[in-house]
Amino acid sequence: MSSDNIIISGLGISGLITASLFCKEKIEVHCFEPSDFSKLCEDQRTTAFLNPAINAFKEIGIWENIEPFAQPLKEMEIIDAAAFKKNGETTSVVFDPNEVKLENFGYNIPNERVSSALLNFLREKKNFVLYNGDSLVDHYAFDNNILVKSAKGKVLEGKLLISCEGRDSQIRKREKIGKIKASYNQLAMVFQVSHSENHKNRTTEILDTGGPFTIIPLRSSTSQLKSTVVWMDTYEAINEAYSLRKNQFDALISKKSMGARGKLKLLSGKQKWPVLSQITKAIVSKRTVLIAESAHVMPPTGAQGLNTSVEDIIYLYQICKKALKSNKDIGEDKLLRQYSLVRFPLTGGKVFGIHLLNKISMTKNRFLKTARRNFLKHLNQSPALKRILIRVGLG
Repeated sequence: MSSDNIIISGLGISGLITASLFCKEKIEVHCFEPSDFSKLCEDQRTTAFLNPAINAFKEIGIWENIEPFAQPLKEMEIIDAAAFKKNGETTSVVFDPNEVKLENFGYNIPNERVSSALLNFLREKKNFVLYNGDSLVDHYAFDNNILVKSAKGKVLEGKLLISCEGRDSQIRKREKIGKIKASYNQLAMVFQVSHSENHKNRTTEILDTGGPFTIIPLRSSTSQLKSTVVWMDTYEAINEAYSLRKNQFDALISKKSMGARGKLKLLSGKQKWPVLSQITKAIVSKRTVLIAESAHVMPPTGAQGLNTSVEDIIYLYQICKKALKSNKDIGEDKLLRQYSLVRFPLTGGKVFGIHLLNKISMTKNRFLKTARRNFLKHLNQSPALKRILIRVGLG
């Protein structure tokens, strides 16, 4: 084994992907996860993974284990509900991956299936070392290495420390890296539904005051038609809906969907969380990298959050892999500066763009609503502009 060991803090999906890619190299990958490791595969949410993430799963070698549960995303429809409420007119636009010569935009996959496949891969790797139920409490960066100390007293040496700890990263706080944060008086709620009409591989996003209501198709092993719903709205609206009886909730979400899938019926439990945007003022420090939600947080719009995190991981892995082949230090300042120069402006731009989209989608301003409606109409008449937006959305 090389002495170029890395240390990862946090084993959500981003941490698991990071560990899996680096375990393909001849280095030891030490991972700290404070929560119960067995619960990582109990996440009932789904993620719309775009093609860069699918390619990462193929490179790791787990795609064949995930594909049976993956629902192809063939179309994306946006409907402006405000126009319908005003005059009964439906303003909508449909994005087709064929417009940019792709078969699909990606796949909607249950998080538990992705986590399970990654964990099974890692368990077979002799260079994967897990510290379950343990967290890092301190770290010290030097010219040639970095030392970490855990809550259970473990002391480790490595070349690079990677934070996958999420939006409240303790590594970020210890490094005194500031953040810029925006809140929206908005909650996101996610749940699974059955529906009476076929989804035809189409994702539908309905823009309404308060936030979008998005229906994302799910693969089903039976004849039952299923989708995931991500509903963003005010605290008051989400909390009120969350507390409804099932028959009342079913009636409400069927109305919110504007008939896009016929009658909707709740199939799962409901999860909710505050919607926010957050970007750190730096993403690297000495021998330390912040990736995924340690570095950036976005509203769950356009499948950008976790997919942007995967782009972080892929680029970091690529430049470290190149350095390892040249027997270079994967934690040296030059390499981390290169990572920051490429990823920092890209992630910052995405966070700002999604922030603006969310503000526009939830606006009560009559002028902005009219502008939004006219923009959607214009898109239907401008294939070139649609292609640009598709490419931007796909990264």
